[in-house]
Amino acid sequence: MSAIHYLTTAAEVQQAAHTLAAAPRIAIDLEFDDMRHRYGRNLALIQVFDGQTVYLIDPLPLTNPAQDLEPLWAILREPAVAKVFHSCKSDILLLDEVYGVHVRNIIDTSVQYTLLAESDNNISLGRLIQAELGLEVDKGEQKSNWLKRPLTEAQKLYAANDVLYLFELTDRLRDKLVALGRQHWADEENAALEEVRYTRDERPYLRIAGKYRILPQELPLFRDLYMLRDQVARQLDRPPYMVFANDRLSELVRDTPRNLNDWKAARGLHPDLKRPPYLEQLSALSPDKFVAVPEPAQAGEQRRFPFRRRLSGDKAARADAREQLLLQLKTHITDDVNIYVANLVLSNRLVADIIELGAEQVLRPWQKTILQEAAERHGLDYQFIAQPF
Repeated sequence: MSAIHYLTTAAEVQQAAHTLAAAPRIAIDLEFDDMRHRYGRNLALIQVFDGQTVYLIDPLPLTNPAQDLEPLWAILREPAVAKVFHSCKSDILLLDEVYGVHVRNIIDTSVQYTLLAESDNNISLGRLIQAELGLEVDKGEQKSNWLKRPLTEAQKLYAANDVLYLFELTDRLRDKLVALGRQHWADEENAALEEVRYTRDERPYLRIAGKYRILPQELPLFRDLYMLRDQVARQLDRPPYMVFANDRLSELVRDTPRNLNDWKAARGLHPDLKRPPYLEQLSALSPDKFVAVPEPAQAGEQRRFPFRRRLSGDKAARADAREQLLLQLKTHITDDVNIYVANLVLSNRLVADIIELGAEQVLRPWQKTILQEAAERHGLDYQFIAQPF
């Protein structure tokens, strides 16, 4: 068992970073809280393994985490050091959003496994370790509160296990990909992960509104209640669901309390909402007081299925023909290779994008090669779907 060092000071982080900077690769994982125990996305622990030592870096005791962690961030930005993750997107998005860190030279074992095309995508780290290494790793602490201190020994061991096996996993998966002639697939997909960036959702309420089938005339009230809930949650440093649940949000829109007393009696609301100044803000949302501000129209590119809905006549027929050719090619790739590779090259989302933007713009080089070879093998016209519509 490798040594596990639990680091809680800026000096310890700097010393560890000095050692890690000399390594050709590091295995890394983050534990963070995403609106479960506190407001926002909060980094709770960083696990790093260099092949000898596991470093559990605790950002919570640090006086200035952004500054104190900079020696580590410098390594993550350094392209000469490979960073081995499992399913890294949520981690690199958090690093970008909270710390402005853009990770370079990424190897993702989840990507490697997916490109083996042996089964459906998405495999947990525990299942992958069991499948590839024959080891059973305890994942019982996955849902624990990572912001609570002190961390238990079980949490520390769980966190260490998240990085301890990544080198062995990535090496085994790489050997398999090389044997299949697919290592360049993984190189292209991993390189693309460097471009992943956090983008702020300016209208986060729309996704929830869709789930609850909020009507256009209900949306202004839904939005204002959502934003008030978010304001209170931020002030309390609690997740929005602790202010009131999404189910309650939709109910309040469809059966809105009519006056101050009704709001005070409303069930399922955080007590702070029933006190000034929030109670007055709630009262202003009652039917006889509420002034609806219409929701601004969405930009064309943000609308659902904007491209196909705009087409008619000959253009619609041409788009249909492009779709039929892509579906034919998907069937041929399924028969020639397997359904998993076919889905990697022509998922439903990729088919829709290719119809509009063309395969040359949408697909990675490895995907284009498979599509071109399938078209050539079966006498189909790749150029018909190569360029934008």
